[in-house]
Amino acid sequence: MKIVFTTIAATAALAMALTAMPASVAGAQEQRRDDSAQQRQTTQVQHPDYSKNKFYALGNREGYQDYQKKTQRTTHNHSYRNDDDRKAHDYGYQQGLQGQRGYRPDTTDRH
Repeated sequence: MKIVFTTIAATAALAMALTAMPASVAGAQEQRRDDSAQQRQTTQVQHPDYSKNKFYALGNREGYQDYQKKTQRTTHNHSYRNDDDRKAHDYGYQQGLQGQRGYRPDTTDRH
């Protein structure tokens, strides 16, 4: 009688564990999906739209040239109008250095 009761208790505990597991796994997958969506949104918020900024375009050209040469410039001697222009140039340079041409954060043009 004792063995039957132990077997029934073990089976019940196993059944409860198996039914609870998929919910926790699904919750973890949903959390990862939410985290990646939030990360994409945070990335977009960090950098304003520099697509119309001539210093962004200049930096992107210079960065892409360096990407092709496999080098990196140590100095950038430009006369920036303000701090936003300097930030736009730096952001453009980093994008170009990674092989991205133009202001399309979703795509890269690597030849």
